[in-house]
Parts: sequence; C-alpha cells; structure tokens
Amino acid sequence: MRRNTIKILLAVGDYAIMIGALSLMLLSRYDAANFPERFDQHLYTFLAIFFLWIVAFYVLEMYNINAPFNHRKFMVAMFANVAIAITFIYLFIDVVDITPRRNLAILVLVFIPLFYGWRFVFTRIIDSLAITKFVAIIGSDEYAAELAMEINRQKRQGFRVAAIVCDPAQPLPEIAQQPNVHIFKSVSELKERVADLHIDSIIVSDSWYSSIYTDLYELLPLRVQFFQLTSFWERFLESIPIYSTKESWFLENFNRGGNKGYTVVKRLGDLFAVILFLPLFLLLAGVTALLVKVSSPGPALFSQIRVGRNDQHYRIYKFRSMYTDAEKHGAQWATEKDPRVTPIGRFIRATRLDEIPQLWNVLTGEMSLIGPRPERPEFVSQLAAEIPHYHLRHLVRPGLTGWAQVQYRYGASTEDAAVKLTYDLYYVKNISFVLDVKIALKTILTILGGQGR
Repeated sequence: MRRNTIKILLAVGDYAIMIGALSLMLLSRYDAANFPERFDQHLYTFLAIFFLWIVAFYVLEMYNINAPFNHRKFMVAMFANVAIAITFIYLFIDVVDITPRRNLAILVLVFIPLFYGWRFVFTRIIDSLAITKFVAIIGSDEYAAELAMEINRQKRQGFRVAAIVCDPAQPLPEIAQQPNVHIFKSVSELKERVADLHIDSIIVSDSWYSSIYTDLYELLPLRVQFFQLTSFWERFLESIPIYSTKESWFLENFNRGGNKGYTVVKRLGDLFAVILFLPLFLLLAGVTALLVKVSSPGPALFSQIRVGRNDQHYRIYKFRSMYTDAEKHGAQWATEKDPRVTPIGRFIRATRLDEIPQLWNVLTGEMSLIGPRPERPEFVSQLAAEIPHYHLRHLVRPGLTGWAQVQYRYGASTEDAAVKLTYDLYYVKNISFVLDVKIALKTILTILGGQGR
C-alpha cells in the first residue's frame, strides 16, 4: 500500500475518532433526548477545530508511517490542540455559542484512549493485510545497494527486495546478507526466476540501463514493471540521487519549475502572505533588531550577495547572528556550535528570526517563501565544480525555506550540500501547491524544535 494512501486512511480515521469522541462527550453530559440538538450545536465548530488538530498532528509527524509511534509528540500535539480549541472558540464566541471548559476537558479524556486504541488496531491491520510487491534490482553500485536497504527497511510502503543482479567486479552489498534476498550474476539468471519469485517490478541501475536493453525487452512477456533507479528512488525516497543520475534522465523528466498558472498564483500567494502578516513581521523584526544590538557591538543588519533564479545575483539582508569580525579570514561554512555565532544569534537562527528581512526580497520577486535556499556566489562556484547538476537548483526562485531544509540538517560541508541538492532537485521537478504546503507545515515543526541554524 502506498505511503500517501496509508496517511490518508490514518487522517480519515483520526477525524472519525474525533467525531466519535465528541458524540460520547455529549452523551455523557446531556440527556439522550437532547443529543441531536446538542450534536448539531457543536458539530460545525468542532469540525473546524478537528481539522486544525489534524494539521497539528501532521506538523508533529504523527503521520510518519515509517517511524514508531511517538508518545511524547502525541502529548505535545494534544496540549497544542487544547490551546487551538480554546482559542478558536473564544475568537468566535459570538458565532459558536458554546463554552469549551468542561466539555473540552471531557472530550480530550475520551479522545485519548480512543485514539490509542484506533492506532493500535490500524497498525495491526496494515501490517497483517499489506500487499507486498517484490522487486528485483539490477546493479550493485553504492546507490543501488542503498536503495535496496531502504526498501526493506521501510516495509510499510509495500515493497520488498527479492533479488539483486550484482556486478561480479564489485563486492556483494550488505543487503545480500539478509534472508530471502537472492543474488544473481546476470539478467539471464534473473529471467529464469522472475515467475517463481513473484517479482512485480525491476529496478535498473542507470549505469546498467543502456547495456541490457535487449535482455530487458525479453522480460516484457512476464508483465513486470520497469523503473530506472533514479525514477524509483525519487518516488520512494522523495529525492534524486545526483551522482548516479545521467543527463539523459534530466532531459526526459525535468521541467522548468511548474506551469505558468502555478507560477502566477504562487507569486500572488507570496505577496498576500507577506502583506497579511506584515504587522506581526514588523513587530518581530523590531524585537529581533533590539536583541541583536544590545547583545553584541555592531549593526543589527548585514547584507550578502546570493545567487537566485537563472543564476542571477541579488542582495539579501539578514539580522546579524555572528560577531562583526566573523569573516575576517574570508567566507567559511558555518559549523555546529560555531564560535563566530553570538548567544542571541543562536536563538534567532534556531527560530529563523534572522531571515525576516528577506521578506523584502519576496516582495520584490527575487525570492519566494518556499524554494531552494539561495547560496553565496563564492560557494556556488565551488559546489558547481564538485557536485553534478548543481546549477539545476537555480531553475526556480530561491526561498526562505525549502524541501532540503525540512528533510536534512543544516549543511556545513560540500558533502552536506550534495545531500541537500538531492532534495532541492526533487522540489524543482515536483514543484506544486501540495508540496509547498507540506514544506510550510514541516518548517513549523523545524522552528518549534529549534532546529534552524
């Protein structure tokens, strides 16, 4: 079963449990004869509140199907949900005509055990009834071996590696030690076992693809699906393996960052969001500037040149998070516990407050709220020389936050930049409103967890 299908089923089930908890709360508080009237009185208000609860669950990763259930995050989510419900009801007190105190407390007490019971049953059903599709991987290079391990680790996505065709010149990958994984030396050997191993899909390493067209063609009567490794990797891990992906794949699969309608609407959305929250942004900017000024000598703001869409250079402003002599020896990567960062600087980086001045770049159109983070020209030159396909991240507007920022830790080296590029290119290829919303929600989680830097 696909990851998104499971997430949708979970969300729908959570929503149903919330409505069930509401019904039980009302039955416990009022006479059964008055239940229909009370239910109608509360329903629409709580439908809106429960939607916000689902969003809170998503932000706190309660729909991460590959991770064990996190009880601490669930309780944090419930504290947030109670606050959301109280705020919502009091904001619209003249409209909803209900009071939240005792009813909300009983609702939460009823919901928590129902939720745990529902999640326990759902997990058991999914694990027992899941339809497993067996895959064969042709190739044993580093990326093929890594994908094979991830497929078998993320069992709830419904795939399992049944066979690998290995290059005799390469050492056996680690997955070869797992039970029920068959190792073959050629595609011909694999062909003889496709039927009895119930193989549904064959994933072909890009380095093998051009040399085995004829062999793959002969497998068509067996009714299996074929994937280039890059295409399956993209679908499964939501990134693009840059070192194993050839230019031909990008020519066949890449676009230039969304259609015109999406581009126009996203631009209007950026402007609307910045203008709508401008009073809040100005308040936060004033407080941040004051904190920076009183915590260390020097200006509150500093500016840098960054590389934007189509490799155009532009100037950004940020609140200063480092001491004024931080780059007296030239541009350097920021590091974990960087001594150049001031105490207040650590706080404003973790909460992303240092990025507020870049809202001006959003208003001028040089940036978007969401997109690959812009890099400095001196680093771009270095990274483009060492990392393949690096320039493709400049096909879209850079953003205040992006897919790489919510999927991977802060980058402090060329190796980190290469990993983040795998996510940036996934965003460029799959750019959409749904992905933008997903990034926005995950950014909230990142900020709440103090993971910015």
